[in-house]
Amino acid sequence: MSKMPLFFIAVVAIIVVAASLRFVQQRRQNAENDAAPVMEKSVLVATKREAPTHDRRSRQREVTPVEDTMRYEVWFRPQSGGLELKMRVTAQAYHAISVGDRGTLQYQGTRFVGFIPE
Repeated sequence: MSKMPLFFIAVVAIIVVAASLRFVQQRRQNAENDAAPVMEKSVLVATKREAPTHDRRSRQREVTPVEDTMRYEVWFRPQSGGLELKMRVTAQAYHAISVGDRGTLQYQGTRFVGFIPE
């Protein structure tokens, strides 16, 4: 056997193993979030960020222009001190929240549930 097909098989095997591990990790995280109780914490909105997510390859975007789907993230700083919490939120929740707002963050595991301003 030549080295090229053996190398190709090894690379494909590594990719399959890495993808399988990532899939299992995501399933485990979803199960933990579903099992976790809904927590509430008094927070201050520290930062907001929206970024486009590209789910197509560059050639596909050239041929068929795609409307950009956005990813919305908000960083919350606990009022009692501690580390900031980064949550991915929906567009509706993102636009309802302003930097500097104080309120109660509701979350379940690592999943954003809601934000109730004071």
